Amino acid sequence: MQADDHPVEVILKEARRFMVPFYQRKYQWADPRILPFWEDVEVKASEVLDREGREGKFKHYMGALILSPVGEAAQIGVTPKVQVVDGQQRLTTFQLFLAALREVARQHNCDDSIKSVNDYLFNSLKSKDKDPLTRFKLTPTPSDRGVFHDVIDEEYQFVRSKYTRYYRGDSVPKNTHFRALRAYEVFRQKIEHFANYGPTNAVEEDDETVLQDDTDTAAAIKPRLEALLTALLSCMKLVVIMLDEGDDAQVIFETLNSKGEPLLAMDLVRNNIFHRAEKEEASIDELYRELWDPFDDPWWRESAPSARPRRPRIDHFLSHTLAAETGERISMRELYAEYRAFVVPKGPPRFASVKEELWMLQHYAPFYETLEGRKKVDEILACLGSKLSAWQVTTAYPVAMQLMQEKVSPKERKQISRLMYSYIVRRTLSGLTSKNLNKVFQSLARRFVQDTPSTAVMTDYFATQTGSSTRFPNDQEFRQGILEKQAYRIGARIKDVLWELELACRTDLAEPITEPTSLWTEHVLPQTWNEDWPFVDGVFVDQGSGHPKAQNRNRLVHTLGNLTLLSGSLNISSGNRGFAEKQSKFKKHTKLFLNDWFKGKARWTEIEIRERGEHLADLAIKIWPGP
Repeated sequence: MQADDHPVEVILKEARRFMVPFYQRKYQWADPRILPFWEDVEVKASEVLDREGREGKFKHYMGALILSPVGEAAQIGVTPKVQVVDGQQRLTTFQLFLAALREVARQHNCDDSIKSVNDYLFNSLKSKDKDPLTRFKLTPTPSDRGVFHDVIDEEYQFVRSKYTRYYRGDSVPKNTHFRALRAYEVFRQKIEHFANYGPTNAVEEDDETVLQDDTDTAAAIKPRLEALLTALLSCMKLVVIMLDEGDDAQVIFETLNSKGEPLLAMDLVRNNIFHRAEKEEASIDELYRELWDPFDDPWWRESAPSARPRRPRIDHFLSHTLAAETGERISMRELYAEYRAFVVPKGPPRFASVKEELWMLQHYAPFYETLEGRKKVDEILACLGSKLSAWQVTTAYPVAMQLMQEKVSPKERKQISRLMYSYIVRRTLSGLTSKNLNKVFQSLARRFVQDTPSTAVMTDYFATQTGSSTRFPNDQEFRQGILEKQAYRIGARIKDVLWELELACRTDLAEPITEPTSLWTEHVLPQTWNEDWPFVDGVFVDQGSGHPKAQNRNRLVHTLGNLTLLSGSLNISSGNRGFAEKQSKFKKHTKLFLNDWFKGKARWTEIEIRERGEHLADLAIKIWPGP
């Protein structure tokens, strides 16, 4: 038995036919495996783009590929065959990904990329090769062979036409009989989006706050496709084990595929820590009981609800801690490698002992728990955590954790927290992209590593961020966004905006109130309006008529000036009824100060929406200040 690790490029580049044995299952990877694999490749491709074509800091190991030679030793004029004892799911996934990338390259006339991909999908037939299927690098099980080889060999339109019965609209359902077809379609769509828009922010991939078209020019497409290809071929590695002739391949396959609980990155960190503690001849039991046992609470292994990617809290905590300590960008995909590089850097050790290292982790743990709402070691930090959770911007956690340094006063901590929250809200309501929030907060964390966290340092940092993807919107831009951008499109986060405006409307004499759980966002002028909602001049035009008045109203209906809060039951009963009836409900059934605005109004038209928008913009500029 021979074992060595190789990048995917080396494994697929050589002339070789990989044969999947009959006793193995057909291709099984579904979304829970396909999507994390895509995220791995995307992260690596993002690193390649950031480093201008060079590979990232770490290779990503995809597991083992166990092969067994088929037939006699290599012969002249014959393509060698190997049996895939274990790893056929990974190998098939690589091939499907490459086929999808080639299709996107074809759509964008990237001929060089097409040629490069084909080198990893096909063998050049040799003089004594008799089986025409030898031209395919991979020969899957018979049940998968037809659809797999069509995907590898044909263009997308042919595949779509031949297997149209397996499509629903523009996608292949998750429960399809042909998982390979589903994987191919998912990869094709993901790669197309990456080619057009660039890397997705992994932490906020479900973000709905982008209120503008970010499509880049065609000039960026080829480098992005090349980055994806480099990510898969050069940054992904497999441990390749070649069996001897006497090894029973089927027994080995069944043994390797017995079920087991996967290790978390923090499990690997723990094992590494206590392995080094043994070398120090430290008291293992004492260290474990005092400094590690709290991390064994089940809470730490639950998925972090507001974070992306979906990983246990313990892994996110470790990533945020490393970022807070170093100010560097931490890869969740290589978290264990990142930790090892942190504690055992090139040069002097970072910690004098393992105990000191564990104290560092315990120092940050209550801060993370406060941000997640489990503890409240600091009122300011807890408040910031609730806002970051509501806006799903957990990439700011390292900066928030840095604010708990002893050198940072509560007053300074409150000011910085307010500016962090303000930055997120201002960018969103101004219609600016949230794609780069992770990079912005990582860069700010680096500044705070270099200098003690302070409002002055933060203000100086944002003074250098002048580009549209990073700048702190000024008051004029913020006001314009509130008046013109469709704030309702930001989803559930609009309720947080409206609640903060409600608090700002309340007087000092008003009874303190906590946010009710039953609140809904309501359009004053309904999304679908009718004759009960006349225009300023009293003339009514149909909503879908394309008339300039209708177009203007359709633009304003989702702006902040037309939105308010109501209880759930009142929201349902309001419907599309005219303003007079809605106004009476506001007066009778709601105690929200935000709705006092509607008292005494005789109508609700574009003029009133704009007027209220200006009023809310004045409040918003005070609630969410600039640096």
